[in-house]
Amino acid sequence: MAKPRTLELGEIPFDEKEILRYALMPSTAPAPDELPLEECMKAARSAVRCRAVWQRYPLEWGGDELDLGFAKTASRHLRRHLEGCAEILLFACTAGSEIDRRINREKLVSPVRGLLMSAIGSQQVEGACDRLCNLLAAEHPEKQLVTRYSPGYGDLPLEIQKDVFRALDCERSIGVTLTESLLMQPSKSVTAVIGMKERDAE
Repeated sequence: MAKPRTLELGEIPFDEKEILRYALMPSTAPAPDELPLEECMKAARSAVRCRAVWQRYPLEWGGDELDLGFAKTASRHLRRHLEGCAEILLFACTAGSEIDRRINREKLVSPVRGLLMSAIGSQQVEGACDRLCNLLAAEHPEKQLVTRYSPGYGDLPLEIQKDVFRALDCERSIGVTLTESLLMQPSKSVTAVIGMKERDAE
């Protein structure tokens, strides 16, 4: 099997509406037009470095377990999600370690600035995942790609993260590590499975 592929995803546009949604601002917070959002986005621009690594695997259906190629799982939710798929794309994506440092620094300045910077990091990594998924769809025009599904969602256990990190060699490929409590570092990182099916199977 070929080695996992890596990619620099470039600059992801800021989406102010999405950033404020991720921030879940409390009712006591200033109105959106009074927030230091522009300053935080300017500070974040040089801190974000979005990168991804991915690998393609065959999908085997049998018994109560789903063989994902890099691990097996009894997740019923993932099984339903991947119905009709014969292959998957496994990926990890990160906004980088510098944005984590910026978040921690802004928290010391102001809770609001820290919250906004964290929300910016979330918007950036999700935007990077969207860009990667669009690139993968363009690379496989003969396939229909289903929406991404991450460990910890539904009944897919977080423990499968260990298999994900082994399969993609995340630390070496994009600088993301997994703690003993299964948290990713940098924190603004995402792993997911994308199902692939033939277009005539729709």
